[in-house]
Amino acid sequence: MSPNIRPAAIGDEALLAGLNAFVQELHLGRRPDQFRPTQSAELATWYRSLLENATSRIWIAEEDGLPVGYLLAIFHEAPENPFARARRWCEIDQLAVDPTRHRRGIARALILHAASWAETEGIPYIEAVSWSFNDGAHEMFRRLGFVPKTTRFELKSPG
Repeated sequence: MSPNIRPAAIGDEALLAGLNAFVQELHLGRRPDQFRPTQSAELATWYRSLLENATSRIWIAEEDGLPVGYLLAIFHEAPENPFARARRWCEIDQLAVDPTRHRRGIARALILHAASWAETEGIPYIEAVSWSFNDGAHEMFRRLGFVPKTTRFELKSPG
């Protein structure tokens, strides 16, 4: 069964904050130096600002009328410069699915929905960002045809 995908709307902020907890716990557990515990009210305010922003879109996946995941996409446009051509792209910034619903095609459905929307808007590229420890996300992106684009390295100063 495919999930129902709907656009998030004003009023969904608390729901998004709750769905985000699944991914935030993973990130906080693996990189407490980068992530901090979040507060629902703070997150709800942040999601509301995204819902009011013309360059972002959020979609919610539902099964049996229950929210089970979401995808946050941010749309970018960069002018040509001496080093790079002008380009437009859709960045999948956040993707979360209830862990009890993993491996049921929910993340896939959300990504394909965002890609379809981007295509209708004339946005030719979809990019996804994922932390190096998130092997499950990497596997899923590869299965959907994503290929690595850049690699970012980190070195903590010894001092």
